[in-house]
Amino acid sequence: MKSYRYLLIAFLSAFFIILAVFHFGDIQNRYNNGFKRNYLLNSWSGIHEMKLQDTLSGIVGSTPSNIYISLSTEGEVLEIGKNLNSARRIKIPFFAKFYDSLKLSSAALKIDSPYIYLFAENKPAIIKATFDSALFEIRMLPPGPFSREVMAGPDCFILRKFEERIMDQLFVRYNFSTGLLKKEDKISPVYGDGGIITDGQLHFDAETNRIYYIYYYKNELLSFDTSLNFVNRFSSIDTTHSFKIRTGLVKNDGLTLYTNITPANIINKVSYVQNGLLFNMSALKADNESDEFFAGNSILDIIDLKEGTYLGSISLPAYKGSKLSQFVISNDRLIALYTNTIIIYDLNIKLDRRGQ
Repeated sequence: MKSYRYLLIAFLSAFFIILAVFHFGDIQNRYNNGFKRNYLLNSWSGIHEMKLQDTLSGIVGSTPSNIYISLSTEGEVLEIGKNLNSARRIKIPFFAKFYDSLKLSSAALKIDSPYIYLFAENKPAIIKATFDSALFEIRMLPPGPFSREVMAGPDCFILRKFEERIMDQLFVRYNFSTGLLKKEDKISPVYGDGGIITDGQLHFDAETNRIYYIYYYKNELLSFDTSLNFVNRFSSIDTTHSFKIRTGLVKNDGLTLYTNITPANIINKVSYVQNGLLFNMSALKADNESDEFFAGNSILDIIDLKEGTYLGSISLPAYKGSKLSQFVISNDRLIALYTNTIIIYDLNIKLDRRGQ
């Protein structure tokens, strides 16, 4: 009888703790966020849909005729025609060969047809090959893992790489042909937590020839050129001006690691940059949106990166109750990725861009 009483007390205690956290805690979107959105009317028209049996992980490349999708099956990608009438499975030729030797516990894949790049972030190393060849090139980088990577021209990569002397991550430029690595100077803020607080998404835009980095936990975006010269700071439209996350040291199996000690409430979920425009999927509800509307749509805010101005927002309906997980924009089409489905929206947006 006592065991049931203790179990009931434990259950009730847990229930009241959860209730207190919900009532007194900083619950995202519980209160007004202090901004409103302006929606662009008739922003998209046609919908083209392709359902697949595979679990889709991410968009890893795009050409004028194809998009490349990584799968949950490691070492495989799908080549999808942009008219969605063809799909070809491709096995990465060097993946199995190096999976064990490079200990690819953290790996990223990018395709710039005809080349395939595998980023062994934890090693650290970059491997380059082509679709139809078993030949490959491998480059071992200086010590220190990296967590983000983007191509900024032939053989030119911008990485977010760990720097042991400051216990944080910095942007570096790496040349695949020469092996030269250049570090930034005073672009990234340093918190000494391994780069957790300042985690985000890295983009390159050929139109402006700029690198853009948007934080997950703050409404700020950094802009710098491919020589790692700082250019500007921009803000998304919400009012989150400070990082909404705190980190601390924890011990696990004899290792001391940094981790978040508060909920990691993401402000900017997923984004894409093209032709001087940032399309940012916000996790924050605007004050002029209902809970039902925000829950049932993926909201993309559009920022002019040349002027730093907000141009408007578009909403894409949730697919079977799920918001999009990733997207790219190509030739006035927005290609959205869901768990087992690709949906393409024809964009009709007309943007009033100052200085154009």
